Amino acid sequence: MDIVPISPIATGKIEQKTEKFEQEAGTGFKEKISSFINEVNDLQVKAGESIDNFAAGKVENVHEVMIAMSKAEVSFKFMMETRNKLIDAYKEIMRMQV
Repeated sequence: MDIVPISPIATGKIEQKTEKFEQEAGTGFKEKISSFINEVNDLQVKAGESIDNFAAGKVENVHEVMIAMSKAEVSFKFMMETRNKLIDAYKEIMRMQV
């Protein structure tokens, strides 16, 4: 019965897998937060435009205006709660003793 030696791990394969994972992961945390803020801003702008259109008489359906306003409000509240949680996490990390 022969004993087959274990081959050493090639670092090149690990680096290739790491690069592949980074490419699959896509955008980073900063980009995700930035796109989230931009989406919230777009909803706020759309709500403002729908209010202006309703006031000008271009839109007669009040429900569409209310839905746009509600979407903007909910997304803004969610963004603020996310911000608060991130700040709390940052403060907790800063209190950690190394």
